[in-house]
Order: sequence, then structure tokens, then C-alpha cells
Amino acid sequence: MRNVVLYLLLALLVLGCEKESGLTSKIELEDLYAIKDDPSDPVKHRVYELYSKYGIPVYFNDTIGKIFVKKDVTGKDVYRYETLDLSWGFTSYSQLKYSYEYMTDPDEQLTALGIIEEYLELAAKPLHPFNFFVTKSAKTIDIKDEEKIYKEGEYKIHFRTVLMTGDWTESQITSLPNEMMREMVKNKITNYKDLLAAFNSVSDRVWYGKSWAKLDPHWYDYVETTDKPSYYFSPSALSDTWYAINEFEPEELEEFRAALRLAMGQFGFVAGGQSSLYTPGDNEKDLVSYISEMLNRSRDEFIELWGESPLVMAKYEILYHIVADELGVKL
Repeated sequence: MRNVVLYLLLALLVLGCEKESGLTSKIELEDLYAIKDDPSDPVKHRVYELYSKYGIPVYFNDTIGKIFVKKDVTGKDVYRYETLDLSWGFTSYSQLKYSYEYMTDPDEQLTALGIIEEYLELAAKPLHPFNFFVTKSAKTIDIKDEEKIYKEGEYKIHFRTVLMTGDWTESQITSLPNEMMREMVKNKITNYKDLLAAFNSVSDRVWYGKSWAKLDPHWYDYVETTDKPSYYFSPSALSDTWYAINEFEPEELEEFRAALRLAMGQFGFVAGGQSSLYTPGDNEKDLVSYISEMLNRSRDEFIELWGESPLVMAKYEILYHIVADELGVKL
């Protein structure tokens, strides 16, 4: 009798486990993020083409799918809705509340997909995000109820998602892929803490945020041998949009810029601060200027322009190892 009771208990236990397993959903996250084709819809078809080529989904809504959980006591299906959580950062959870104005116009959506495709073609695979989320605008509210609005072509790189907002100007459509790549490189570089510390240690801490002329009493000596105003001798002269560029003959401008690079390079800087009369304000601003200069030039071009400045080249080699060797960016 005792054995019979034991067998009955075992049978009930097995049946209970089978019943429970029937209520349990096997969640396949890869299926959840997979994109299905819809040839009748130009936007969905383009999204599918990008997904097929790069393996990266693009969303125009933060609710990306639903997962079956179980049936309730009345027999109705119960689902859990999966949404994009942008509060996760590279090192923390921000606890921001997000709200969105969704992008619904097909023409705007196709413009967004064009920008994204150009970025994916431009950026090496280590710089590809897990997904893109495109909205008309977005708003965040922090724990102090302070708001921030993202709109008119702004973007923000999150831990897994690149958030983009619409209403792009023609110039933004052209420049955004390169701009986003620079920002992505900057975010990725922060993972290489030892190398970044080495970069930050090259230029003396006291050189940041200082007047060029105060750091170097002979700063304007070069200009004294020309007929140009002394204030021309500043990092602004390195820009192709500099207002005074037409006042120079080509060879004269080249010599002027070469002298300027040597003057800046003695401190290990390739750009100025907010005011061109000052050095970069801190290490982060210095890093951003290097990333921009590196991505705009080949390695040979960079060495040709800055190769006579040992501190600049020391910083460049540190970043080159990260950007080219680790992140796979072709320079």
C-alpha cells in the first residue's frame, strides 16, 4: 500500500511538471529582434534590407515586440511587451524617463534609413550599435523633473541603441554619418582606460585652458615677420572655413599653418579651446579634437602635417592603436 501511494505521488508530480512546462514561454530574444520583410511597404522593406546586410534593426517605435507569458485563468493569452530602455548607459543606469513623438511620415523614415545606411557603410563593425531608434523628437525627465528635448537632427548614443531625431537639414544629412562616427569612437575609447590615461598624461595638466601667448612668450614672433595681424596666429587659421583664408597666397598660407602647427604642437595640441586664443579646456575636449583630426586625414597626411611635433605624435600613436587596431577604423 505504501508503494502504491508513493507511485501516485510521483505520477502527480510528473503531470504537474508537464502542465507547468506547458504554461512556460520559451523566449527567443533573437527572434524578438529579428526583422521580417514586407515588400509592399517601402519603409519596412528598406529596414529589412539593412537588417539582412548588417544584422542591425532599425525601429520607429520603442515597443519592438511582445512575448507570450502564459494563459490566465480565463484562458486568455498574457503577453509581456518588450520596449527599448534607453536609460542604460555604458557604465550606469540613468533612471531617466523618456517620451517620444514618433516619426510616421514614410519620406522622413526613408531619409533616416539613408543616413543610417551611410553610417553603417562608413563605420567599422566594432562601431555598429545593437540597433537604431528614430523618432520625430524625444524628451527626457530626470529625478529632479528637469527636461531635455532632442529634436531637429539631434542624436544620442546609448549603451545598445543610437537614438536619432528627425527634421534634418540638407547639411545634416551629409555630415551626420561622420559626426556620429566621431562620437561613437569617443564613447568606445573610454573602455580603454590604461591607454586613455597614457594619452591624458602626455600634455602637462597646467597647459589646459591657458592662453597660448602666456604659455609661450614667443607665440606671435612668426607674425611679426609678416604683414598679417597678430591675432591671425591662432588655431582658427587651420580651418578651411577661416574668414581670412583669402588674404593669403597658397604658399604663404601653407607656411603660416606649418608655423602654427609647430607652435601648438610643442604642447601636444592639435586644436584650440572654445576661444581660439586658448588651449583646449580639458582632456575630453583635447580627445575630441584629436579624433576629429585623425578621422579627417590618412595616417600619412597626419604625419606630414604634425610629424615634427613629438608630443602630438605621442598622443596620435596611442589613439591610433585604439582607433585603427582595436576599433577597425581605416585611417
